[in-house]
Amino acid sequence: MNIESILADPETAALLTIPAETRAVVVGVPHHAPLGVTALPCPEHPLSDENAGFIGWHLSRRLGCPAVIACNYFLDPNKDMGTDYSRAILSLHPKMLVEIHGHSSQNARYDIEISCGSLAQNDRSEEMARQLGGRLSTIPTLRRYTISGDFKSIYYKASNSATITTDQWKAYHVELPYPIRKSQREYKSFCSALAETIRELAPGFE
Repeated sequence: MNIESILADPETAALLTIPAETRAVVVGVPHHAPLGVTALPCPEHPLSDENAGFIGWHLSRRLGCPAVIACNYFLDPNKDMGTDYSRAILSLHPKMLVEIHGHSSQNARYDIEISCGSLAQNDRSEEMARQLGGRLSTIPTLRRYTISGDFKSIYYKASNSATITTDQWKAYHVELPYPIRKSQREYKSFCSALAETIRELAPGFE
């Protein structure tokens, strides 16, 4: 099966590690399921991040960097550095990890929420939100979405995510609303804006 077929499969659990020559940045997606599949076979994290894997894959292609994507997974892969998902990221020795997540808008205080896992890292998350928000404001289909990287204001803080709170790389936890994730037109435009932002923020990306 090719990557697109695996991402579209509603049942099979798979861990995709998509290689690339540039490894300064890795894109991670720990809770992917295709559109229409709202549940994961995982008691610790029963809700899926629908279509997040397609966004992570597209973003990694825009950046020319690796992606690690857990599909229909039976465990919560980013809460422990000993999982196969976390070990796959560790094996790539990145300087930056960007994790793509999805929310249902019920708890989120902003459409797009960015966290680096702690208040101590708030300057980094706010800087990504500022740069990304500026780019999104120029895209007609995306300018309506609110965005914040303020740790005190956002709901999805990722403070219990091992892959985000580790000091082995600079990490960004990016929560996206369903409308962006379901629209290929919107998520491709979003990925272009996020890729430009990452290129400015990533240490030694080029």
